[in-house]
Amino acid sequence: MKLWQKIYLFSLLLLIFTLNIAGFILIQKLHNDLLEKEVDKCLAEQKFIVTEFNINSLALQKVYYLDSSPDINMSISALMGEYKSLINPEADEHGRVEILDQKNKILYSDLEFPVSKEKQELEALSEGKTNYIIRTLEGKQFLYVSSLVEVYNTPLKILYSKNISNIYKEKMNQYVLFMKLDLLICTIFAVFMYFISRLITKPINTLIASTQKISSGKYSERVKLKSKDEFNMLSNNFNLMAQTIEDKINELEISNIEKETFINNLTHELKTPLTSIIGYANLIRTSKYDEELFFEAADYIYKEGKRLEKMAFKMMDLIYAKTQEIELLPEKIMPIIKEVEKSFQVKLEEKNIELIIKGEDCIFDMDKDLIKMTLCNLIENAIKASESNSKIYLKVSVLENKTYISISDFGSGMAKEHLDKIWQPFYVVDKARSRKSNGAGIGLSICKKIVEVHNADIEINSELGKGTEVSLIFNN
Repeated sequence: MKLWQKIYLFSLLLLIFTLNIAGFILIQKLHNDLLEKEVDKCLAEQKFIVTEFNINSLALQKVYYLDSSPDINMSISALMGEYKSLINPEADEHGRVEILDQKNKILYSDLEFPVSKEKQELEALSEGKTNYIIRTLEGKQFLYVSSLVEVYNTPLKILYSKNISNIYKEKMNQYVLFMKLDLLICTIFAVFMYFISRLITKPINTLIASTQKISSGKYSERVKLKSKDEFNMLSNNFNLMAQTIEDKINELEISNIEKETFINNLTHELKTPLTSIIGYANLIRTSKYDEELFFEAADYIYKEGKRLEKMAFKMMDLIYAKTQEIELLPEKIMPIIKEVEKSFQVKLEEKNIELIIKGEDCIFDMDKDLIKMTLCNLIENAIKASESNSKIYLKVSVLENKTYISISDFGSGMAKEHLDKIWQPFYVVDKARSRKSNGAGIGLSICKKIVEVHNADIEINSELGKGTEVSLIFNN
């Protein structure tokens, strides 16, 4: 069962239950009040009759100066005549009177009601005590009120009876009216609640539709709800979650593409040296001994093996910089630069390149080995790109709480279309020069990863045929 159906049915059932309970209690309360008033009225009528009977009986005694007990029937006739003269016997608001002796023999009666054989109201009567009972006869309700009065030392039972069916009939009429109103109210409520429940749960349907689209691969799907209630907060959180999922999926897709490119490039890079190594090894294995040929083949195998070894170390450096947690400590930069300069002394002399270092020493948080690795990669790239008899500048400067280290050369440079791709592993601008210098295009990828570990930035400016400048920017 859907949520809107649950809300609809629960609200409708709650209304029906509470409305009917309230209506039943209210009608029953009104009925009980009317019945209580009618009983009080009948008790008052009964008391009035008894009082009149006593007064008339005393009056008769005084009028006739009777020493003995007068005729009771005469007293009863006089009493009822006096009573009827005071009331309108035709009116429905007055009941009927029945007078009985102690043996329940009827001495007077003007009853027009159905007679019941049961007479519980006449039992156990005593002077000053009044009994009453409500009895249903022939589908109608009657109220019987009885009391005992002593006339001329003779106890008489006075029974006052009244038809109170109109009270019960009114109760049934109220129930019928209430059922009609109940049906009308519930029908109107059911119609309005149907649309209201659908309207309340409409944002949920929107969310469901969006989740289905996202689950089908439409990760850019967003929920658009215009409300100021909890659904607005839910939609905002849902959109935030969807955006996070989309970003993570994009990252995974980019990562998969990078991995695929990495593997493809690695396979390509390994293919050439391995082919050469296998070819020369097979040549040595199948040829007759020739010292010059064997030396040439062994030398080539050695160089290609060293190239593969270097590539393996570079890849390990790349993985290390990407996955390991690095502890950064305050270090001076100039001693590291001097060590780098010393390690490239031979290569610089081979091409007669002058490495010019400018700037003053400074201290910032770093991993000494990783910074040295970065500088070595950048200077090595500058040497490879530079012609003989040229210069390379390494500058250190501090500006606005930031340390800038820049390496500039005046070599071959790069076209602008390559600048966004050079950070990718195995990407090389000039493949011929890269193979000639045993390069695999991993150096700049390692540099970028190391810079990211240091929460620093790396920028590169290059122009084809004019040279390249790489800048490392560290926060002090």
